[in-house]
Amino acid sequence: MTNTASQLRSRFILIIIMLVINILVPLLSTDWIKAVLDEYEVHEFRLHRVQQLLSAIKDGETGQRGFILTGREDYLTPLFQGYAEVDHLLGPLAQELDPDRFPEFTVLQQQIIQQRNYWNSVIELRREQGQEAAIARVNVGEGKRLMDLIRQEAGAIEARLKQQGLMLEQTTELRRQIVRIALLCIALLDLFLIALLYKFTFRILRETQESERKLFELSEELAHGMERLRLRNHETVLMSRMAGALHSTTDFPECYDIITRFAKQLFGSAPGCIHLYHPSRDVLEMVGAWNGWEAQKTLFEPHQCWSIRRGQTHKVSDVSTDLICSHMTDIPLAGDGYACVPLMAQGEPIGVLTLCSHPVSGMELAEAFAEQVSLGVANLALRDSLRHQSIVDALTGLHNRRFLDETLSRELLRAGRNQATTAVVLLDVDHFKRFNDNHGHEAGDAVLRHLAVEMKRLVRASDLACRYGGEEFALILPDCTPAGALSRCEALREAVSHMQVIYGGGPLGPISISLGIALYPQHGTHADQLLHTADKALYEAKNRGRNQVYMSDLASESDSPALTDLTSPEY
Repeated sequence: MTNTASQLRSRFILIIIMLVINILVPLLSTDWIKAVLDEYEVHEFRLHRVQQLLSAIKDGETGQRGFILTGREDYLTPLFQGYAEVDHLLGPLAQELDPDRFPEFTVLQQQIIQQRNYWNSVIELRREQGQEAAIARVNVGEGKRLMDLIRQEAGAIEARLKQQGLMLEQTTELRRQIVRIALLCIALLDLFLIALLYKFTFRILRETQESERKLFELSEELAHGMERLRLRNHETVLMSRMAGALHSTTDFPECYDIITRFAKQLFGSAPGCIHLYHPSRDVLEMVGAWNGWEAQKTLFEPHQCWSIRRGQTHKVSDVSTDLICSHMTDIPLAGDGYACVPLMAQGEPIGVLTLCSHPVSGMELAEAFAEQVSLGVANLALRDSLRHQSIVDALTGLHNRRFLDETLSRELLRAGRNQATTAVVLLDVDHFKRFNDNHGHEAGDAVLRHLAVEMKRLVRASDLACRYGGEEFALILPDCTPAGALSRCEALREAVSHMQVIYGGGPLGPISISLGIALYPQHGTHADQLLHTADKALYEAKNRGRNQVYMSDLASESDSPALTDLTSPEY
């Protein structure tokens, strides 16, 4: 409204200005043309004076010629009158004609003086010496030469004045044309302003109606925008909650369940699924689906998906013309279009998100969701890998000492609640140092790996086999009687004694182990007590000749002195 009022005000001001121009232009143009006409009149008067000057000179010449022929003094009257007229005309012309623009006038003045001197000398000659002497002087031709020069200079001045007069006439006509054109333009501009004001008035009426319609549309658009903003905020909150949940989970099944639950909320009714690479990296397997996704193809190879092959989102709007992923053929949900979004972690694909019947405008949400899922799965895999590395011995694949310390305390608490017996076994390879000395450390590592394989093969699923340190190993046997512990340890010892380890093209020789057993709660109720007792029992088995199982019959070994160093050559 303010803009409309400003435009209306500016148009009325423009009309007032045009009215003032309509009054001023005729007045100013009249003075403008009159100035040129006045200058033209002055110029014509100058031209007339030049012509009068030349006529007076001719009259003087006529009087001088009559006096020479007749000798009568009355014939000199035209001459003297001509002298007076010439002097009368030269004065004003000398003031009006600029010497720089009319150098001929200066020359003309000098020639008039010379001619007058010549005429006076001839007249005096006629008076003193008679007609013949005067005619002889005239016949020389000096008078004619001077008259011709005067006519030439006067003609040049007259021609220049006529040229200037012609230019003034052209200037006058030009100014008249300019005034006519200006008045015509002003008249047209007046008509244009009237038409513009007429149009502007009706445009204001139309704009008022249009503004009301636009305000209504803007209100509707604002309502839709607020709804989109609310939806975007809701999606942001869900994404944030999902990222927090994925960061907190420590279990892959739980991670997949979190992804599925949040996908149902984020993608509305659009069905979809998540496929991740199998650890073998040769296929992708489905780990989650939502909104009625039919699990027809739970596995497919990486080259069957265009998004995996290209490393970017692959959208299919028309299945009859666009490129179809092989893993989406024969799936009814793909008939209305679908999108595959690769799950990337550190520039490498780890899986793919597939959505059906999802609008193209929602691809930003799908890609953001895929990015969060990729980060969550990659972080969980990294944490799982680090945890596995922290509790598993890299050489043997058995759990390490750290995992043993954590698990043994927990098993003892469970055994205390259930009032059950738990056996703790320590064992090591007899004369292990000889393998390293005779064949090298790689041979010793081969022996330890084969021993670990036998331990995994013979223990129960509930038992725990660990590498205790160096060539020492530990077994935790929950819910195991003393007789059962002896039987299992003897079976392990017997299996190891028949084990053949090939290294360097030949067998390493006989391998035997010694084992020491401690029982909970007979030999102690704490992990340190049981490990100390099992260590003493192992030491006793060594002293008794090695390649045997020994279980202490002491109730507690917590106050016993320290054992001999098990890494000594004799040990």
